[in-house]
Amino acid sequence: MKFRSSCILVLVTLCLTGAVFAQAAKPQTQPHLIPPEPRDGEGTATTIVPILIYHAIRPFIESDTRADRRYIATPQTLDEELAWLKQSDYVTISPDDLVSHITAGTALPPKPIIISFDDDWENQYRYALPLLKKYGFTATFYIWVAVVGRKHHMTWEEINELSQAGMQLGCHTYTHPYLTRIKKDETLQRELVGAKRAIEAHTGAKITSLAYPFGQYNARVVAATKAAGFTSARSTWPGVVHSEEGLFSLTGLIRTESEKPLEDTLQKYMALAQEGQATVVHEGGVATHQFDAVSGTPPAYFVPLGPDSGPDAGQTSLRPPLRQPSQ
Repeated sequence: MKFRSSCILVLVTLCLTGAVFAQAAKPQTQPHLIPPEPRDGEGTATTIVPILIYHAIRPFIESDTRADRRYIATPQTLDEELAWLKQSDYVTISPDDLVSHITAGTALPPKPIIISFDDDWENQYRYALPLLKKYGFTATFYIWVAVVGRKHHMTWEEINELSQAGMQLGCHTYTHPYLTRIKKDETLQRELVGAKRAIEAHTGAKITSLAYPFGQYNARVVAATKAAGFTSARSTWPGVVHSEEGLFSLTGLIRTESEKPLEDTLQKYMALAQEGQATVVHEGGVATHQFDAVSGTPPAYFVPLGPDSGPDAGQTSLRPPLRQPSQ
């Protein structure tokens, strides 16, 4: 009897272990990593304007990991991409120009493009600003307030130089949290209103555009962004089509050394846009949907940039995504 009971106990244990293993082996979905699909081209005043998204601009160093290189475009690559844009007759505009065109019909140049930089890395000031001046381009720099003046990040003096050089300044929140995880309204307000006011106080610039940290947003975040006084907000969904209904889910094209050449990327997305399609990228490749389609969340979303900031978004670490020194 004891032997039989022992056998039964072993079998039950094995079954439970197998069930646990099978559950663990299943692909785990992470709903918080999938923001609402952008309203690319839905509604009125649809226009096609590529928005390029850069992060660190510096040479590679020996200690860079593959993950680090997902955030880096070398100065040589940026130089080559800006040269190609110039030769191709692209003209840089700001998010404010895009908003004005969509909402008020203000004219845009024949081939407009927005160049943007996130996280106020010092190497953007060192390498990107001279290259932008070289080609007569402007860009929008989204400022992560809490790290200004810290190692490897710009100072307020350098940020002011960007503004004086004709660059638009935008907001990248106060501590770079997952905005969708913030539970307290006052914390969310600090990340948006507090950061916006801090940049305005230090620079005298009017801050109207936001870049969502990690590209993450939801209906509550969008409502708070509008209430904070922003007129546009950019995620990291890939695409080049924008409309009045999508001004707070602007799409963009991330540029790093690991991406395909800029010419190829723009040709692909511009061709799809001309065909009347918006694009989203998922693990299975490129999926398209018609502008007027109301589609659901794609199977998987482009993995947000940067490390997980932790469950308490109101008390996130100030650790930046890259820890390598500027070169």
